[in-house]
Amino acid sequence: MSIELRKAETKLIDLSKKATITLEKKGLNGQIARVGIVFDISASMRNLYKKGTVQNAAERCLALAMNFDDNGAADVFAFGVKDHEIGEIDKSNFFEFVDREIIKKKTLEGGTRYAGVIRRLAEKYYPGAISVQKKGGFFGIGGRSEITVDASKYRNDPPCYIFFVTDGDNEDKEETREIIRQVSKLGIFFQFVGMGPTHFFFLQELDEMDGRYIDNANFFKINDLDKISDEELYDRILAEFPSWLKEARSKGIIL
Repeated sequence: MSIELRKAETKLIDLSKKATITLEKKGLNGQIARVGIVFDISASMRNLYKKGTVQNAAERCLALAMNFDDNGAADVFAFGVKDHEIGEIDKSNFFEFVDREIIKKKTLEGGTRYAGVIRRLAEKYYPGAISVQKKGGFFGIGGRSEITVDASKYRNDPPCYIFFVTDGDNEDKEETREIIRQVSKLGIFFQFVGMGPTHFFFLQELDEMDGRYIDNANFFKINDLDKISDEELYDRILAEFPSWLKEARSKGIIL
């Protein structure tokens, strides 16, 4: 075992302990949740990948998943113009995960679209719940796609906590509004984190958007994720999850 790996494992254990303390403070000790981590792979993220900020974020979120997730792991997704499922991160493969599974296997993309990856993860955790119908048009040409969600058979499933990291606004705002509204009927909570100097007006809009069955998203902005303490990060990314769980139970989304 290399010195670097040994140090990384020690750090992960320490992060897991800090996450445990925050979960206890939030009344979430013993709460089971499936955890997804979503990373922006648009070209503007290049420096954040290069200096290790994305790997650092993955490790900090994995430490949360080790407390939350039933198998102590998190599912990793990525998006730019396209959407991707990267794979599972856990304590056996976390070391240099981002470099190995994202940087070396994916090309940074020339655009930012949220809707595709949101739909992808919803279909992963709730297969068959989402259906799309074509409305309007002429002989199948034109018109619009209408998304519907049937969550009735998933009440017994553990809720999902999604840590969604981006450094900029997206190109597919209307599609994203629609999918966020529809998946509000599912047991998925989105924690959006905006990194860098961008104003992130759209993510703020999603946080406050009406027309949802339940408020299923929170957002905060941070200039430099590497400079925020672990304790503050966990406190912020778990700020609204407890209230979401309570409302989701009251509305029969989860048990």
